[in-house]
Amino acid sequence: MEEKIMNLLTEMNQDMKGFKKEFVSFKKEFVIFKKEFISFKKDVHQRFDGVDGRLDKIDAKLDGIGYQFEQTNSLRSEDVDFVTAKVNKLEKEVFILKSKNKV
Repeated sequence: MEEKIMNLLTEMNQDMKGFKKEFVSFKKEFVIFKKEFISFKKDVHQRFDGVDGRLDKIDAKLDGIGYQFEQTNSLRSEDVDFVTAKVNKLEKEVFILKSKNKV
């Protein structure tokens, strides 16, 4: 019976040593994974910072384009108003000239 107990204890001791080796190996792999994850995280942040900067530039350009359209539409509106006033004035003068010729 003592021999069986000793054999079981020896076997358990070997199993524990095996578990310890596996745990140490797992711990090393985890440390490597953690370093790789931190590196990946830094890369992602750098890429997003770059994308953020580019998006800010695009927003600024779109705002500029929008402002140009507003200015162009404003100028066109002023031009249309100017031409409309001139046409109305010419119509009045033509009407006056026609009225004078009839009398």
